[in-house]
Amino acid sequence: MQAALPELSDAVRQQKVLIVEDSAFQRELLCFLLNELGFDDVQQVADGSSALAILRACRDEPPLLLVDLEMPGMNGIELLQRLSEEQILAQVLIISGREEALIVTVEGMLQAAGMPLLGSLSKPIVGRDLYRLLSTAGGGSGVASRGEQPGRAPTEAELASAIERGFICPYYQPKVHLSSGRVTGYEVLARWIEPDREPVYPTEFIPLATESGLLFSLTFSLAEKVLADLLRLSDPSINMALNVDISLLANRHFADDLIRCVAAAGCQPNQLILEVTESALMNDPLVTLASVGRLRLAGFGLSIDDYGTGFSTLRQLSRLPFTELKIDRAFVSEAHQNQRARAILYSAIEMGHKLGLPCVAEGVERKEDLLMLEGLGCHSGQGYLFARPMPAERLVEWHYRHRERQSLDAWLSD
Repeated sequence: MQAALPELSDAVRQQKVLIVEDSAFQRELLCFLLNELGFDDVQQVADGSSALAILRACRDEPPLLLVDLEMPGMNGIELLQRLSEEQILAQVLIISGREEALIVTVEGMLQAAGMPLLGSLSKPIVGRDLYRLLSTAGGGSGVASRGEQPGRAPTEAELASAIERGFICPYYQPKVHLSSGRVTGYEVLARWIEPDREPVYPTEFIPLATESGLLFSLTFSLAEKVLADLLRLSDPSINMALNVDISLLANRHFADDLIRCVAAAGCQPNQLILEVTESALMNDPLVTLASVGRLRLAGFGLSIDDYGTGFSTLRQLSRLPFTELKIDRAFVSEAHQNQRARAILYSAIEMGHKLGLPCVAEGVERKEDLLMLEGLGCHSGQGYLFARPMPAERLVEWHYRHRERQSLDAWLSD
């Protein structure tokens, strides 16, 4: 007998649901499954035009939208496009019997439109799969779903003042070796933490720093704090991964200044990994390549960040001496349900093996993610399953409490 599913939260079950499906049988099946899961307010229509009229009427509080793609009249794709054009942001769950490639295309369309996507289910619908996706309803999407709510946009003057007063702080998220369960290092995530003000996240101030010319001073202010925290760990086996915009590598002074900064702190260059987004383009290849070469010569690590999300992957791999591949979280989260994402994930890991580069997968949030990645031969993982990003004051205590783990079982049993 199959174990009963845990109850969904009251906040989820109290949401309205709109089913858009031309098959009467499929509509009734979905209604039955939703009632079994505790949803009381379920409405159903047979075409996109009827759904659009309902959604326009409840624009301020749109229901969860379970939508088929293939319908007569206005199909599901046209309905979703119209919702985006009219800025009606319903949380969407795609239900379709069509091929995976088409569903992936529609998911990409929704992501491009900024519309919350719960996921996709193939027909025939299974109650457990429906439960799994609906359990995430109400959480929003992207950064907001991770508790990083954007606030008032900062000004250039405020950012300059925050850098000068040391309010740009490092948060740390551990990287774990998947075969041994051992903590090998931390990614540095910048946060703007100022008294009497909500935290400001990188998506709000990094673009401003880049546009205003403050990125150089921001990066070195952050690096100095990171190196001090690295010394406090007193663990030479640990490295810190610092995100570096590729434009900084085109600055003739960057490599020299960073080498001096690390030496002055009393750290070793091989304890610092520079993460460069692979989709970024080199504005000045001569200076950029020279900077990278000198930094590698000095012992710094170089990671290609968000591997697989840009168009310059192979070109970058052939020109830059990377020591690590960082696999974007999107491939991890989609690999369980999306065969293409899983194939790309596997190919990225295989590419790392062939080049002799360890792969670090981002977005490890479930035990299933961990087991899948370990089975695919991924070197390391990073994500909420291990720890959320933590401030410096928690780093030493957390590190010494977890660094002695000798297997994955310790993480799986938490």
